[in-house]
Amino acid sequence: MTEEVMKTISLEVVREKMLDHIHQEIPYVIEHRLMDWKELKDGSLRVEQHFIAPKQSQRQILVGKNGSKIGRIGIEANEELRSIFKRDVHLMLQVRVAKKRSS
Repeated sequence: MTEEVMKTISLEVVREKMLDHIHQEIPYVIEHRLMDWKELKDGSLRVEQHFIAPKQSQRQILVGKNGSKIGRIGIEANEELRSIFKRDVHLMLQVRVAKKRSS
């Protein structure tokens, strides 16, 4: 499995978990990016992904009360990625609001 394929899989797994937990139109307006990918000395992977929401209200829905939604998404995605890659995965998810473009 090449690193590019692994990166794509990591994005798809996290997106799938987001779709499982967030309903309505919100998942379709949120941008999702792989920010960092490192293989650590112990053989594990450190994967950082960001969700960028157009509005603060959409960010709050994705984060959930006290981070419960994004936490659940992260836990489930991490478990699936460990199973697929057969190694420890340190998955970090961050949810931000898109910067407003000045016109």
